[in-house]
Amino acid sequence: MKIHKKILNLSFWLAALAVLFIPGTLHTENVPLRTEYGFPLRFLTDYHISNSEGSIWFISDMHINLLVYFVNVLFIYAGIHVLVYIKKRLTRKSSD
Repeated sequence: MKIHKKILNLSFWLAALAVLFIPGTLHTENVPLRTEYGFPLRFLTDYHISNSEGSIWFISDMHINLLVYFVNVLFIYAGIHVLVYIKKRLTRKSSD
């Protein structure tokens, strides 16, 4: 099976940009409040911890699960690949 590099590149970008454009899920049932981001699976967690020391780093209270990110990339790649396949099949049948 051939890997389409353009579709794979687009999948990486879509998975990363989903953090910015798709709203996160706020979880309030546990003591540290957290917001989870990502689509279709949540791979970025932002913990809302207020401490008196305070860190100057933006990502100090974040957790990134790279394995779930790569699974998201594979899901998005498969979805785009299926859409391209269906488009090719429909245009081939309409030209006959």
